[in-house]
Amino acid sequence: MHSLTLAELQNTLQQYLLHQQNNIDSLTLETAAFTRQQRLAIYYDAYRLRLIDALHNDFPALEMTLGTEDFAQLMAEYIAQHPSQHPSLRWMGGKLPLFLRTHPTGQQQSAIFELAEFEWAQIMSFDAEDSVPATLDDLRLLKNTQWLDLQLEFQPSLQIVSCFSNAPNIWNAAIKDESRIAIETSSEEKTWLIWRSELQVVYRVMNQSETWCLQAFSNHKNFADACEGLCEWFPVDQVPLKAAQYLQQWLQDGLIKSIIAPPIENSH
Repeated sequence: MHSLTLAELQNTLQQYLLHQQNNIDSLTLETAAFTRQQRLAIYYDAYRLRLIDALHNDFPALEMTLGTEDFAQLMAEYIAQHPSQHPSLRWMGGKLPLFLRTHPTGQQQSAIFELAEFEWAQIMSFDAEDSVPATLDDLRLLKNTQWLDLQLEFQPSLQIVSCFSNAPNIWNAAIKDESRIAIETSSEEKTWLIWRSELQVVYRVMNQSETWCLQAFSNHKNFADACEGLCEWFPVDQVPLKAAQYLQQWLQDGLIKSIIAPPIENSH
């Protein structure tokens, strides 16, 4: 057998670590203490333990809720179904919420996958691209004729998560108080807004009308469209003020990246 090049050696070892292929004679030597299989198994297991450790860092509240052993077993199943596809472990947990939604553990208790969604949303928010937020002064510069067509561009860090469980409270207790609280579920869904303020990820619950309004602007609707939709919750004469209050709140929270308004037409 010819000597392997470095590239061939790397590829062979990679295939073993990923798929445990048996053509391994060229990878290592047998010793009195360990066979080739035993020595390679150390690398095989260590690789997965490293992936589980990365998931432990990204989903600490989920691990506390499940318990260390059950968490490790569940993550091993996840890794088997969704092997790492990126050089950086930063993206390892991206498919975990969806995996848990279809896993028996998540189907038995919705708080499990909702907790994973909540933790992953915070990761995405924290790592999002920096941008300078718009201010209330930008809003004050608008002329009356510009309001109906104005649109919003939100900060890249903005994330929205909907929960039927108390997953956000479970996370808060686990991370801030290092304690476990009972899982609770409700027939009413709550929507949570998550974003980064300077270097801290913050979150708060939104009511139905604010959720609808924010999602409308996120889908490139304008102020007039938002007002029309808000008529479902408020009297017509109160709607423009309510929509403006939402804009003001989002600006104060630093959620809006830019206000897009049509140019002012010059009168002659």
